[in-house]
Amino acid sequence: MNQVYPIPTELANRTARLAELEQLCRLKIAEVLQAYLESEADELIGRRRYERTQDTVPVYRNGHDPERTISTPAGGIPIRRPRLRGTTFESEVLPKHARRLPSLDATFHKLWLEGLAQRDFEPALRALLGTDAPLSASTIGRVNAQFRSEFDAWKMRRLEHEHYAYIWADGVHLGAGPGDERRVLLVVIGADLQGKKHLVGLDEAMAESEESWREVLHDLKVRGLRSPQLAIADGAGGFWNALAAIYPHAKQQRCWLHKMRNVLDKVPEKLKPEMHRAMREIWTSASRAEAVSKVESLARSLAKDYPKAAACLRDDVDRMLTYFSFPKESWKSLRTTNPIESTFAWVRLRTNAMKRLRSGSSALYLVFKLIERQAISWRRICGHKTIALAQENVA
Repeated sequence: MNQVYPIPTELANRTARLAELEQLCRLKIAEVLQAYLESEADELIGRRRYERTQDTVPVYRNGHDPERTISTPAGGIPIRRPRLRGTTFESEVLPKHARRLPSLDATFHKLWLEGLAQRDFEPALRALLGTDAPLSASTIGRVNAQFRSEFDAWKMRRLEHEHYAYIWADGVHLGAGPGDERRVLLVVIGADLQGKKHLVGLDEAMAESEESWREVLHDLKVRGLRSPQLAIADGAGGFWNALAAIYPHAKQQRCWLHKMRNVLDKVPEKLKPEMHRAMREIWTSASRAEAVSKVESLARSLAKDYPKAAACLRDDVDRMLTYFSFPKESWKSLRTTNPIESTFAWVRLRTNAMKRLRSGSSALYLVFKLIERQAISWRRICGHKTIALAQENVA
């Protein structure tokens, strides 16, 4: 009977040959890179090695720098950088202090965004890049510092050419800052005239105060953001006061999910499933009049035994039902702050792995990159084809 699997000796030989092939590939890459560096030096001094010219200002080769290893996706590559006397040599391919290829920095970014904790980078990448690769927690930290420069550029962008028909705003609490503080990230997401969602504003604050929201909205307005048709947020008065001051013509819609949580918090556990169904029936009503009738009916049934729940339900009813003024196809997207809630459910999966972020500013630009990554999969809002119609009605 023929042997189906190779015998152990053959496997060992194959492994040895593969290791030799891998080493050969690295050596050839090193040869090509070394030859390119030597060619750059030749071009700078205007002659090849051992050639002579009549230059008035002579430039000579002066050996090589000590050998160093350049980390690449293929492993460590040994390189000796040429030295010149009489001029300064700066390679366009390999900067003076480079220890790894730029593609590795991009890989570090992607791994972090996909969920690899910073403390796990070194052991995870040693096997790929080799034991001599320049990897440490500080190395990864310096790479991630590029996130901050990207966030700063995004924060300064002009917005004159952007038009967001609807915006969602919310304050999101993450574990960031000193242990005795609890920073909040103020988030604004907008839907453009094609229904595509975009991160519009992101800033840190100590609380969801009116002053904090004023700063966020004022900054957006100064950079050219036009007034949205509708703003959706929770019941915190700070945002609504700031919105009325900065964008007084924007209509206001309170989030039904936040309202439901507030009401359910005021009834016993046994009634919560029934209350949940009753409130869903309210916000899925076919008309504003039907929704108002259901709110009053439910409030009356709660008033005797649970007066706080009834008062909470009746509170700010007009602002709870603003979405009825817009096309029906978009109601599902306009009655809650779900675009922010769902995004940060994903963000928290990543930030929870980091335990506590050291500062609010570091949380800010790292969360920015996470949202930027998540935005790739964002879908258009419901009824996006009716946004133009809504514009005409508002006008």
